[in-house]
Amino acid sequence: MRHRTASLALAAVLLAGGVAACSDSDGNAGDAATETTVPTSPSTSQQEASPAEQGPQQLKAGETITVTSSDGPAEITLLAIANRTAVGDVRAEAGKQYVIYSMQVKNLGTAGEWNTYWLESPRWSGSDGEADSPVFEVGLEDPQLIPHDPFSSTPEPRPGEHIRATVVLGVPNTPGTLQFADDTSSAEFDITVG
Repeated sequence: MRHRTASLALAAVLLAGGVAACSDSDGNAGDAATETTVPTSPSTSQQEASPAEQGPQQLKAGETITVTSSDGPAEITLLAIANRTAVGDVRAEAGKQYVIYSMQVKNLGTAGEWNTYWLESPRWSGSDGEADSPVFEVGLEDPQLIPHDPFSSTPEPRPGEHIRATVVLGVPNTPGTLQFADDTSSAEFDITVG
């Protein structure tokens, strides 16, 4: 993207220089060539926004992203996402819903285990402006999704290993976003719940 932005800036400078070379100060065509200086890098307003300015990555079902936490890099794949007012025979309390998500996490690092604790405790940001700390629901299962096996029941993956987990959270019954961030907020991504 940075190369495309630089190319567009270069094209704009060359076009402006070409127009100046083709006319004199009165706007008439002239024979004299005008020297054009090309900047070595695009201006600040033309540079690509930093990841912090762009906001967290959006993760959708079937997609894989790479995040880097204090434990190193990992691939996170969202295997499934669903929101329901009941899971099996268990109904959510009034005004609440269950959000069920399944992930695969692969440790891309070269040393140590990759800590997944923060993947089952996201922040909820509702479309109506309500922020919430989702309630972790234990023991709820749905045979239509991957069997319930939260991150707390899986080992931390070592380099080259992957684990799969399914988490059930209780959140307000509105559309919203699950916002994931590790302790340092260096690994961040969102999942939209419709």
